[in-house]
Amino acid sequence: MPAKTFAQLAIENGLLTENQVEDCREALAQEVAKGKARRPVEEVAVEKGFMTAEAARALNTALERLARDEGKTEPQKIGGYEIITTVGEGGLGTVYKARQISMGRLVALKVLHKKWLKDEEFKKRFLLEARLAGRLSHQNLIQVFDVGRQGDVLYFSMEYVNGETVEEITDRDGAMEIDRALNITLQVLRAIAYMKRFDIVHRDIKPGNIMLTTTGIAKLGDFGFVKSKFDALLAPDGEVLGTPDYISPEQAMGTEEIDWRSDVYSLGCTLYHMLAGNPPFDGTGSTVMRKHIRAELPSPREFNADIPESVCAVLERMMAKDPDDRYQNVEELFEDLEMVKLGQDPKSPRLDAGRSTILRVYKIERQRRDRTESEIDKVKRQNLWMRMAVGIMALVIVLLGIMIFFLWMKVSTMGGI
Repeated sequence: MPAKTFAQLAIENGLLTENQVEDCREALAQEVAKGKARRPVEEVAVEKGFMTAEAARALNTALERLARDEGKTEPQKIGGYEIITTVGEGGLGTVYKARQISMGRLVALKVLHKKWLKDEEFKKRFLLEARLAGRLSHQNLIQVFDVGRQGDVLYFSMEYVNGETVEEITDRDGAMEIDRALNITLQVLRAIAYMKRFDIVHRDIKPGNIMLTTTGIAKLGDFGFVKSKFDALLAPDGEVLGTPDYISPEQAMGTEEIDWRSDVYSLGCTLYHMLAGNPPFDGTGSTVMRKHIRAELPSPREFNADIPESVCAVLERMMAKDPDDRYQNVEELFEDLEMVKLGQDPKSPRLDAGRSTILRVYKIERQRRDRTESEIDKVKRQNLWMRMAVGIMALVIVLLGIMIFFLWMKVSTMGGI
């Protein structure tokens, strides 16, 4: 049994302190440095009087029993799947590498977090993700196989991609080669074009949701924030869904009416990250979202001078603040990306990013002013109705008073007779 394992169990059970374990390891290191054979840590602990020989033997016996028990432990199973290892955590659930027993194939198994089991909203969104993704079949989308429930556990299985996310690659290697980044962008754009046919907006396109296979195929996954024509029961007005670093301005504002152009903005942020080695804006989540709405896009050439101006021009149009300033059809974006990939200028005229930002901020302020004026008018109308109601009530009270007075006079007159 490894000395480290013995030491950890001894500390956990209060038989040794961390300082005593460190003392034993230093003694062992000195012995090895003098050419002596390495001994078990428990021998040194007994020699130093930190623990008795009987306690050391009992602990080793316990370790052997634990090892035997672990060997007999059945692998965890959910539905018809055998869990192998944890792959990652998402906003809605945990993703496991698993084996589908009936098919004998590896899958990625997504299981809803236990903390959401009592939340009907999240359960609906989780099942929506599975249902929508299960209807889609495209080379650049991760394929969903099955959705199920075992007791309180909700899960669905999907294609297991043997590779890395774009986020993992950029975290490790920094900025990508321009040709590779453009190739990934084109592949994800094909997935967006395919989803557009079903009126589906992904709403969370980012490097962490793009897997690259060992052969270089990009696959977009994680449909937890999708918006579609089937999504009438979810996402109340004003709810902000998405990841701040890659969120479109209209999503950041909680706008209800968004379309595929929002995904193009997020794809532009992803391309920016791949080329520059970092997202376009930094700061806290709320700060970054405000920058997506108002701030001018910093040039990616500030981080990577090798990026051609032609690529910057495409990026600026993809990431225009106003959706109407972005590409208005997928074919135009495909063509421009292909052209800059070949070292040519894009066909679309260059967007004046600063002007677009100013106009966007102006439109936002105008909308906010219009909403404020509308609210003021509403309050004025409410006050007017309130004053009218008070006036009517006062008039009714006066009339009732007059009627009561005349009735009293009549009764008094009759009594006098």
